[in-house]
Amino acid sequence: MTAEIVIMNKHGLSLAADSAITSGQEGVRKVYNSANKLFALSEQHPVGLMVYGSASFMEIPWDIILKTFSNELGNKKFKYLSDYMDHFLDFLQKEKRFYHEEVEEIIVYRTFTTIIKEIVKEVESTIEEDADAKMEQEYVTNCLIKCVKKNISYYKKKDVYLQMNYDSFLMKFNSTVEEICKEVIPHETPEELMENLYRLAYEVVKRDFFSVGSSGFVITGYGEKEIFPRLLNYRLEGFVFEQLKYKKLKEKRISYTYDQYDGTASISAFGQSEMVDSFIEGIEPDMEEAMFGILDKVLKSYYDQMQQLLNITLTKDQVQKLEKMGNTIYESISDAVEEYKENNYLQPLLGVVRSLPVRELAEMTETLINLTSFKRRVTRVTESVGPPIDVAVITKGDGFVWVRRKQVVDPK
Repeated sequence: MTAEIVIMNKHGLSLAADSAITSGQEGVRKVYNSANKLFALSEQHPVGLMVYGSASFMEIPWDIILKTFSNELGNKKFKYLSDYMDHFLDFLQKEKRFYHEEVEEIIVYRTFTTIIKEIVKEVESTIEEDADAKMEQEYVTNCLIKCVKKNISYYKKKDVYLQMNYDSFLMKFNSTVEEICKEVIPHETPEELMENLYRLAYEVVKRDFFSVGSSGFVITGYGEKEIFPRLLNYRLEGFVFEQLKYKKLKEKRISYTYDQYDGTASISAFGQSEMVDSFIEGIEPDMEEAMFGILDKVLKSYYDQMQQLLNITLTKDQVQKLEKMGNTIYESISDAVEEYKENNYLQPLLGVVRSLPVRELAEMTETLINLTSFKRRVTRVTESVGPPIDVAVITKGDGFVWVRRKQVVDPK
């Protein structure tokens, strides 16, 4: 796993990344603190790059790809940061050394594995909650079919990222889908279930679904005509049928005034961002999610409690009105919490960040990564964020400058 952060204001930006990399299968994890996740595009360009998620793309380490891209780019410069990203995507698709047909099977394997594991967990949870459920194969199979069909309907509404037809997909990857089903589903899969699983695999591979093995990609800095920094965040899966599957996730732009684009200051976290989010918003995301989950459960069931407590029977119309009132209360509380976080945490913090010199931005990015690393060290989880921390700053005048960078070779 990874923790990375970019903080921008009008003076420039700072970016920082930890060095932990996790390898191994489920249950047996090894963590090494030597990974490079932060890169300078080149000495000639005021542009920085970061990767998170998978340490490789199409089974090629990211540092090799980025070094090759830097060499190919040479002294060529672009007007806008988005042009650098477009050129990089074009480079990935044209560079034949980054494509190998056999790796397509790995892309499909990890994509379908991700979704089928989620489905199996959902079905197991459904069975556990159903007190009358009989643990017979037919019942489990029906639950799986229902859940798979629900997911097929859901993903059919998503955007298409790859152009391919079902018959070609099935001809090329049917054995991969069958292999995954044998590994993940602990009993026989009848024909109806298998047909739906083939269809689900096809839909998630071609549409807006990215596996846990995909890579996050961050490019930040300046184009030649840009005087304030900018950030672009993408998700890259890999090639299937010789087509690159990728998605734009986020864009941040610093502007002249606070009411244009993303204002005059910005804080963006990537990878494991829970501690940064807690610092920015005043509450840990998991805690907030749990609290609103409890609130939602209470508001959806309180009329049942009312009927039991008062020994009354509400009409269907009364129940609907109470449900509507419950939704209104939930939305009101949610809006009030968001407004409180905005007024008491986010805006005051950004008010300070917008005036910080780049050296202070560097200290802030490093501190926030250290905070995440410390949290992982003192809790009962894998230390998947760890030192040394690489830190750099980028300004319009000086370009990319390393503030702190780990030594690959001992200088002694």
